[in-house]
Amino acid sequence: MPGGPHNTFWHGRRHGFLVLSVVTIGALLAENLLDFPGSVPRMRRLAAGLPILDARLWYSSQSVTHLFDTLGENGRRAYLQLLWSVDLCLPLLFALFLAGAIQRGWFRRMAWLPPLAAASDYAENIAITVLLVRYPHQAPAMVLLSSALTTLKWAGYISSLLLSIAGYLLECRWTRGRAYD
Repeated sequence: MPGGPHNTFWHGRRHGFLVLSVVTIGALLAENLLDFPGSVPRMRRLAAGLPILDARLWYSSQSVTHLFDTLGENGRRAYLQLLWSVDLCLPLLFALFLAGAIQRGWFRRMAWLPPLAAASDYAENIAITVLLVRYPHQAPAMVLLSSALTTLKWAGYISSLLLSIAGYLLECRWTRGRAYD
């Protein structure tokens, strides 16, 4: 039947999304659990347990200065390397995965949200780079912008995840309900 689940086009899309899902979840787990240059565990160790700016919901000029002081020159350099290596790939990967997940559920029209979150993530990386490069001279407006972008990023990613889960559950319920008609 054309367009049905056994159609080659649909099978290819499902297979592609499965691969994207495995790669995204694997990258997320690796970045947060394994210790390598540019990973969260490595950065937390360099920061004496403090979370990096990307991982916070909001931060002040004082907390930025405290983190950057704690990181020291080598830690700040490692943070820049993280922003311009690992964190170049992850936002795109997350956006593709979350948009694909949303498109498979009830809230298809909201698939624009993950790319917005990724754009906020990239803008955040630029703002944090400016803070790192200008350190120890901090512009309060840049800290405010960076912090706002971090909050916007997290709101976008979390909302996207919730939309994809809720949309999937509603789609399953709708499909199951139609099967009994």
